[in-house]
Amino acid sequence: MNYLAYGMPMTKRGLKHSASKKEEPVPKLALSHGQAIWLMDQLGLRHDVSESTFNHYVKSLRRLGVPFDQGKGQSEGRHPVTYDFEDLMELTIALLLRVYGTLPDTIVTGLRQFRVELRPIYRQGYLDSLNRIYPPARLSERGGDSITASGVFLDLNIRYSVRQTVEFGPPKLLSPFEALRSYALSECPATSYLPLNISAVARMIVAGARSVPSVRPGRRRSNTVA
Repeated sequence: MNYLAYGMPMTKRGLKHSASKKEEPVPKLALSHGQAIWLMDQLGLRHDVSESTFNHYVKSLRRLGVPFDQGKGQSEGRHPVTYDFEDLMELTIALLLRVYGTLPDTIVTGLRQFRVELRPIYRQGYLDSLNRIYPPARLSERGGDSITASGVFLDLNIRYSVRQTVEFGPPKLLSPFEALRSYALSECPATSYLPLNISAVARMIVAGARSVPSVRPGRRRSNTVA
């Protein structure tokens, strides 16, 4: 089969230019732990485990420093944990990267280690969901069907070998063209975790947060999207 790929590759210069633009603020989210659990369930990330097991698992991730360091958005005692947009993005990605129901240590460490680099990419994903930053890429079979990819993509540079995570990072933001090229040209002997459409993830999180219900009477009734 002969294929034609159309689109604009994103050069390092282009990435630097896009990152230097004045960023619009992302929605101000302040979800409780219970609301975050509800949202992750709505996104299909609980799978077939019980709600109590899933709740325990997310709390276990918090103790490991995902999606925020101890003390960020929370305090000891009666004050509830709150999740903002970037916290929810990190938690969603962590849950997407589970292998056989658990998150490998290499990925936990990588999410913490590259948090400063990842959070601007999360914001770029949200901004792209409002106004496309890069043109879509189209892959066409000569005389046949075609597919279109749009959004910005996140390549975490994760490599697996013999079912073990052997590499994480550094993360890169990819244009649609670069994401398709990554899919098509990967020749790594180890299994690679393919680029994630971070614009789609951001869009789903914000849309879900707009309809999140109050959870548990007596807790702060937070449904904040500014």
